[in-house]
Amino acid sequence: MSELIALRIIIPVAGQGTRLRPHTEKRQKVLLPVGGKPILDRVLQALVAAGISDVSFVIGHLGDQVREHMAGYHDLQVTYVEQSEQRGLGEAVYLALLAGYRTDQDISDEPIVIILADTILELDYDDFFNSSKSLIGVVEVENPGEFGIVETAGRRVVGLVEKPAEPSSNLAIGGIYRIGSQRRLRQALENLIEGRITTRGEYQLTDALALMVEQGEEFLTFPIDRWLDCGTEKTLLETNSYLLESSGGCFIHPEAIVEHSTIRSGSIMENCRISNSTLENCIVLPDAQLESCYINGEIVEERAGLNGYHSSQ
Repeated sequence: MSELIALRIIIPVAGQGTRLRPHTEKRQKVLLPVGGKPILDRVLQALVAAGISDVSFVIGHLGDQVREHMAGYHDLQVTYVEQSEQRGLGEAVYLALLAGYRTDQDISDEPIVIILADTILELDYDDFFNSSKSLIGVVEVENPGEFGIVETAGRRVVGLVEKPAEPSSNLAIGGIYRIGSQRRLRQALENLIEGRITTRGEYQLTDALALMVEQGEEFLTFPIDRWLDCGTEKTLLETNSYLLESSGGCFIHPEAIVEHSTIRSGSIMENCRISNSTLENCIVLPDAQLESCYINGEIVEERAGLNGYHSSQ
């Protein structure tokens, strides 16, 4: 592990994961498995390896599951902030910035890093964390209208727009930010909240950063080498397949039973029993029982009982 870095990390995990229902109705989105491990563990292992020791989670939907899961991370200093109503990423970050301070004026002027836990990122974390600049991780995408995007002059960010109808750039915000001053970020977020300035009904972090840029704050883009989305069933399965490539294309939990079956690009989680079945490009959630099934390109629900089911794909 790298030398410990004295840098505070905020990870918002309060959302309901609506695009992954019904799987997120009983399991927090970041605890869904991908490549045999919870998404959150995939995110945290990169941070721990880079020397991060202080993480603040913003929790809401099924937040107790996050607390219980993080009890196993003894080397991390972990704090929690409740977001009782999900009114946007901007509000989540604002609540985390205020936590632990007696008044707004006490907020540190030290840098802060924000990481979204529904993506797994491959990048140079050492360079990112140890930079003296404000940075926004970016990735080129084919459908920029579905993301927050940045407009640039060279590496310098000159504008940010949340899900624009007519994108002027294909550089999407990749879900990791290093912001040089907690205090200045808090002020920008406060301007949105006090002014009730929302986009699509929510307080957006993108809008706060755009305001900071307008006020003269310098942000640079930082390249994300590989961006693995876990926000929808389709992308979660794609990420699962990619992560399994290095392990023979299959993960079977030690507490699962697989008999007379073929598994390709599949993650079979604990207490599952798979018999006489063929599974391709699948994630089977805990306690599922499958007999004589052919399933391709699906997440099988927790505690599912399927006999003779054939995928429509």
